[in-house]
Amino acid sequence: MSNMTLPTIERLFQRVAAAEKSQQKDIRLSIQEARELATELAGMTMNLGKTVTEIHAMLAEIKESATSIDVKFDGGGF
Repeated sequence: MSNMTLPTIERLFQRVAAAEKSQQKDIRLSIQEARELATELAGMTMNLGKTVTEIHAMLAEIKESATSIDVKFDGGGF
């Protein structure tokens, strides 16, 4: 998630912080805000899944290179 902006999530955090300061007991979201939040969370989850898959592939490659040993024999002048 390189430089991914998450404005809907940031707004939610700001609203939660404001609600805590004013000791509100709940926060309400419009259906549009909820839809935008769901879309943003889905995108973030997809990117996270892609990143996890890439990390898994890199770890498998590292494991493969760490366990394979190349042995070469030089017969010299025979």
